[in-house]
Amino acid sequence: MSMGGDFYAMTDNQLDDLLSGELNYSEFLHNELAEAPSDQFTKGEHVWYEITMLLKEESVSGYDHTDAIPEQSGYSYANEVQSIAAELSRLDRETLERRFAERAAGLGTRESFETVYPILTGVIEFFQRAASRQQAVLFRVT
Repeated sequence: MSMGGDFYAMTDNQLDDLLSGELNYSEFLHNELAEAPSDQFTKGEHVWYEITMLLKEESVSGYDHTDAIPEQSGYSYANEVQSIAAELSRLDRETLERRFAERAAGLGTRESFETVYPILTGVIEFFQRAASRQQAVLFRVT
């Protein structure tokens, strides 16, 4: 059973190395190597499912998915992160609140919009930072 989900920013080359197994995903993601993700967003672990479903249209869980990084991972290369960040920048509070109201029952969430909203804005800011650095993003469910 998955308990959380985190976002990691890195170079396209680092992402390729993770996907190929050349870079040990556990050591890399846990900052146990000289190389490490340049940024990460972990404040939404307890609502990772809500985040990914509320921002599904913007593909925050990744343009592609892989089993190479357990349990479940999605990823987007830097050029795709640019598109995701641009789409996310158009979302205002009203849009997010409407999506939450429409989808909350289907998500089975116990969280309120007021609890989830700051986490959603944190994810949006994370993608904007990654896009400004021309970086790829890995989303990993653990």
